[in-house]
Amino acid sequence: MKTATRIFALMLALAAAALGQNGFAAGPPSAATGPGFAVSAGYTYLSMPIPSAGNVGLNGVDVAGHVDLASCWGLTADSSYARASDVFGTGHNSYVLTALAGPVFYPIERPNLRFFVHALVGAGLVDSAVPASGTQYVGGWVARFSEAVGGGLERSLSGPFAVRVGGDYLRTSFVDSNAVAHPQNNFRATVSFMVRLKEWQRGGDVR
Repeated sequence: MKTATRIFALMLALAAAALGQNGFAAGPPSAATGPGFAVSAGYTYLSMPIPSAGNVGLNGVDVAGHVDLASCWGLTADSSYARASDVFGTGHNSYVLTALAGPVFYPIERPNLRFFVHALVGAGLVDSAVPASGTQYVGGWVARFSEAVGGGLERSLSGPFAVRVGGDYLRTSFVDSNAVAHPQNNFRATVSFMVRLKEWQRGGDVR
């Protein structure tokens, strides 16, 4: 709860700064070319499969920074934390923490709406519990290379605000009942509130 409150406060501060810049800007638009910047924060849901046990649904937060380098592509840095309690009745909590970055491509753009696809790489930390026998279970964490491939849409609202909805396949690692790390494919869905701090510009045109 404290983390979510801090994220919300940060978003409000950034939004106030963005509105202030828009409100006091005067004169003709600049002809300089430059990248666009945006930040987003919101809710994420992660479906994590556990072999021989089933799926675990984790809930958490996602925070990201976005840079538009051109009208159709840019870069994204994304970090998410999702958690579930009392996994399979073991009394052990489970969480997935990721830090990823990579290119994002916008193949379709319409007024107030654009679609995106991304390919992100980085690191993932997974803490999980796997039932072993009877009431016994194996619990532990593992940090490994992680990647995500997916896409979604971005809907503009009023002023610098937008809503971003996406889904991707997130590849991490987990520890099985024999304490051996294996690759793991997860599904992740995210709904975020976005604030555009600066629009991408080309020859005086703002996008």
